Order: sequence, then C-alpha cells, then structure tokens
Amino acid sequence: MTQKSIFGRHQILPGEHDFFYAGNFYLGAKREKDGWLLLQTDNADYTENATPDFSGADFFQSGKSNKLFIAPSLPEKPLVFKGTRLHVSPGQRLNFFLKIPLTIQVYFSRKQPENLLKEFPVQRLSDTWFGDTFSGEPAFALGTEFFPSLNEVKSSDFEAICPISIFNDAPGVLQVERLIIRVENLALYLCNGKIIASQVAIEYKGKDVISSASYHFSKNIHGEKSELLVKPRNGVSKNLLKINFHFIKNLYKTEE
Repeated sequence: MTQKSIFGRHQILPGEHDFFYAGNFYLGAKREKDGWLLLQTDNADYTENATPDFSGADFFQSGKSNKLFIAPSLPEKPLVFKGTRLHVSPGQRLNFFLKIPLTIQVYFSRKQPENLLKEFPVQRLSDTWFGDTFSGEPAFALGTEFFPSLNEVKSSDFEAICPISIFNDAPGVLQVERLIIRVENLALYLCNGKIIASQVAIEYKGKDVISSASYHFSKNIHGEKSELLVKPRNGVSKNLLKINFHFIKNLYKTEE
C-alpha cells in the first residue's frame, strides 16, 4: 500500500475509495452518490491490493461534492501533564517540550464548521480530573514524558510538539506536579515538517497569588517560515481566570 499524505484536500469520484494512514492509524473513505462512507480501523488488517470492507462504515449525507478535506485538530478537553520530576528554583526559568496527540477532522468540500463530517481520535487518552473535587474540571491525562530540547523530540505525523516555559517568581522552589494545558488556546503551526503548538508561557508567583499564562507564537521556536494550520478554538475570549497548577489560581490570556 502506498502511503499518502493524509492532511489537505483529496478528490474521490463516486464509486471510488482511497486509503490514508500513518503509524497504526488507518482511514478509508469511499465516495457514494450523495455522500461518504468513512471507516477507521487498523491498517495491519489490509494488504497492498486489499479493498476495505465498508459494510461497518459510517455514512454521511453531504451532497454532490467529490472533495474531502482532512485536517489536524487538538483533543476536546484540556490535558494534564504530571511533572513531579521537574523543579524550578526561585528566579529561574524552565523550558521543556511535550508531545500532544492530535485528532483527525474530516470535512466535505472545504474546511468550515458546517462541513465537518467526523472527528477521529488517533490515540485513546485516559480521563482524569484537575483541581478540587467540587471546583475542578474534567481533562485528559497526558502522562509524564517531557523533553529538554526541541531536537530531542521525535514526533509522528499525528503528534504536535508543545513548548512550555515556566518562570518561578515565587520565593520557594516550584515542583511542577500537575500542570494543565488548555488546548482550546493553542494554535498549530507546520514548522520544517513538524507540527508545533503555541508556546505556553507561565509565570508562577506562589500558591496564594494569581499567576499568569499566555499562549503565543515564538519566532525562536516556530521560525520565520512556519505555516498556520489551526487557529485557537478560544481565539475570542481573553483574560480568563483559570488555574495552571493544582490548587493555584492563575490568569490566562489567549493568543492574539
């Protein structure tokens, strides 16, 4: 089977189908007269000349367009990184990188909200809870893996690299413990073949003091020739009172 680039626009004529895959993610798309059959499965089940069985596929009535647009997206809930191995001394800045699993959005004709057919999670994430029992919020667990430098990150086609910068402006040592990444504030950029999210810059001022976090483009990380793939879902809201670390109130500012 010849691997195709999954992202972008694809044309499939009525009665024909196509394959898109990377790693263990496999998506079959078949054009019907007035709609689409979409099938996600394990590509290991198929050989070079095999035709997928679309009998278990979902059908989407979409009209006459023969074009599909496939785009990366971020998970629907915030992500919680467990950074218990990370400590930041007073007056110091810690920079590191995380890998965020992406989801796949399939649109008919063109990428616009009303044309979304389905969203496919590439990796199943575990549910978790961030914050206090009554005032917290549901999230996905991101795990404990982190990377000190961008060059050390080996990401797949379905992973975004998220730069994190934490400045400790408090008098005591900060143990990162549980850090929340509010993915609705992240943009995605294509940078030299890698998908890199907005940088999350956090200024920690102590447990009893409101701290700040911002999500922004960084020329030093994203470069001068990066391509904007996905705008932040929360691009309108600004200065939301949220939390970065468990039990600590923080002020969030979204990307311009």
